[in-house]
Amino acid sequence: MTGFRILLLTSVSLVAASSASIEDRLAQMQQHHPEADANRDGNLTEREAMDFVVRASGRRVNRGPAGGSPEMLEAFQERSHKGTKYRLMQPLEIDPGARYPLIVSLHGGGGIGDDNVTQLRWWNALMAQEDWRRAHPSFVVVPQAVPGGTWGERSQFGDLNNVYIKNMIPVVFDLIESHLQELPIDRSRVYVLGASMGGRGTWNFLKARPGFFAAAIPVCAARPPGDVSGLTQTAVWSFHGDDDPTVSVEHSRQMFEKVKAAGGSIKYTELRGVRHNSWIQAFTYQGDDPTRGFVTKTSGTNVDQTSDVWDWLFGQRR
Repeated sequence: MTGFRILLLTSVSLVAASSASIEDRLAQMQQHHPEADANRDGNLTEREAMDFVVRASGRRVNRGPAGGSPEMLEAFQERSHKGTKYRLMQPLEIDPGARYPLIVSLHGGGGIGDDNVTQLRWWNALMAQEDWRRAHPSFVVVPQAVPGGTWGERSQFGDLNNVYIKNMIPVVFDLIESHLQELPIDRSRVYVLGASMGGRGTWNFLKARPGFFAAAIPVCAARPPGDVSGLTQTAVWSFHGDDDPTVSVEHSRQMFEKVKAAGGSIKYTELRGVRHNSWIQAFTYQGDDPTRGFVTKTSGTNVDQTSDVWDWLFGQRR
C-alpha cells in the first residue's frame, strides 16, 4: 500500500451517487480494492472498509487511554448513541419550563477515534469553564467520528479511488433529534461549529439540512465553493488565518464570496499571521483589530454586526 497517501482535506466530489446504498458502495470498493477484504471471504464489511482506509492513511487513531482536563471531563458527560460515542454538556442549572440552545461541536482530524475523549478540542475546554457556562447556559453535543469516518462523504482520498467512507452526518442528526425530544432545547437556537475537518463538516451539515441550524461557525475550513445552495439559509461567521499551511485561506475567501453572491448572511474574519490553529482566535473573538490584521467582512448591512463571537452566536434564531 505504499505509494499513496490519503489526504483527509481533499476536495474531490463524490463519484458514486449519494443515493447509492452502503452495500453498493462497498461492492464498488471491493471491486477496486480487493485487498480491503481482510478475511478474504468475498464480502467486504463496513468495518473492514473503514479499517482499510485508516491503515492506508497512516493516521493515528485515538483509542485511549487519553487525557483531558478534569474540569472538561466533568462538564462533558460520556455517552453513546447507536454505537456513536459522544459527550454532552448540560447547563449548570435547568429552570423548570425554560428551554436552552444546543451547540453541535465538530472536531478536526485529530479527534477521530473511539476513546470518547480526544474529540474534546480547545474550544470545548473553553466552554467547560464555569464563567462561560454561567454566561451562556446551553447544551453542547460533541460527537466523535469513528476511524474511517468523517463529517460528510468523500469518494477519493489521495491516490485511492472508489473507497467507502463512513458519513457520520446521518447518525449525528439522529442524535440531535433524540435530544430535541428528550431535553428542554429551544429548536429555534440550534447551532453547529467546528474547525479544520470540523469546519468543513460545519458547511456539510448546513448543506445536509438547509435552514435547520440558526447559526454556524466554520473555522479554517476546506470546502470547495461549488454549489452553495442550501448554505444561504443560516447565519454564518467564518474564520481563517491567512498563514495557514494546512488549509489554504483561499477556501474561506471563496466561500465568503460565493455565499455573499447567493444572498446569504455571512461574516468572514481573516486573521493576519495566524496559522492553522485559528480556532484560538475565533472562539475568543471580541472584535476587529486592524492593527493586528484581524478584519471582518460582511455580506451586507443586514448582517448582525455583534463583535463578540459568543454573543453573536447566541443572538441568532431560526
